[in-house]
Amino acid sequence: MVHPPSIVEIARRAGVGKSTAARVLSGEGAVSERTRERVLEVARSLKYRANTAARALRKGENRILGIVVPNSASYGILSSNVSAPKLEGIARGAKRLGYDLQIFIEDLQDGEALRRMAVEKDVRAIFFLGGVKEPTLDLLDRYRIPWIGINWRLPSRPGDLFAWTDFAHAGRTLAGHLIQSGCRRVVAFDWLSAHYGPYGDGIAAAWASFGMPAEDLTLLRGEELTGGPAVSAALSRAFDGPARPDGLLMGHRDGLQQAYAELKRRGLCVGKDVAVATFDDLDAPQYLDPACTAYAQPFTAMGEAAVEEIDRWLSSGRPQAQPRKVPGELRVRASTQEHARA
Repeated sequence: MVHPPSIVEIARRAGVGKSTAARVLSGEGAVSERTRERVLEVARSLKYRANTAARALRKGENRILGIVVPNSASYGILSSNVSAPKLEGIARGAKRLGYDLQIFIEDLQDGEALRRMAVEKDVRAIFFLGGVKEPTLDLLDRYRIPWIGINWRLPSRPGDLFAWTDFAHAGRTLAGHLIQSGCRRVVAFDWLSAHYGPYGDGIAAAWASFGMPAEDLTLLRGEELTGGPAVSAALSRAFDGPARPDGLLMGHRDGLQQAYAELKRRGLCVGKDVAVATFDDLDAPQYLDPACTAYAQPFTAMGEAAVEEIDRWLSSGRPQAQPRKVPGELRVRASTQEHARA
């Protein structure tokens, strides 16, 4: 039996790359007229006939979605406790909605390279697991290449499509839990709102909904409140003042570890004297002594939601203005359980 010629054979005889031959034969993508004629001449001489897949590509019916990882990322990034569940969610969503996935390692600051990747590999949309600079995103938008960020955004581009944690829900859930654990004076650290979502507004809303006095909530906002001198100074002001707090709501593992150290230095017991809860349950909270109550981000659910939003975009031909915000899970541990029992 005589097998039909493959694109690889045509590319070899025409002296071009496989992706170039595929662009010519599928009718998709830019190549020079001279190259196009050379490839087509070889194809005619070999009596090449486009297969079903090639016809689908010409009609834009391919179902390939791309996950782009920066080439500057460290080895093991895809198996990290943040990236791995995102990837699982994307894979689950893609399977459910009938898409194929490919992972690409590219320079995220090179928008032209991403454009070529999308065209040459026939990628219908791109998932970014981490931040990408504005000029790159502008170029993708200019060429109408759909993309979505998972758990990040640029504050300067609020209209971008993204899927991430519902930060207002996180604030409401954590603050409400501290109140239900018996806390009456709380200091909350909010560095998240500036870049992610209305975390601090959620805290304030929960405090008001429980009818708690506004003066008994100290809500500190600022990018510097992840840890370091700003957190140390705020803790000192709170515990040296006349009305010592009985609850702390931290927002970052560095600040959380500082809070534990400061309470220990003052002879206060986490859980019994002061209830402590934090945003994000990555590594530190569960291994502290006592284990700390934390709000876990729904990384797998965010991945699935991202595929749903991309599918909506591809189906309608335009991006949806509404970002996808996914609620997480409160994981209650001794740092607040002991306070509720006291």
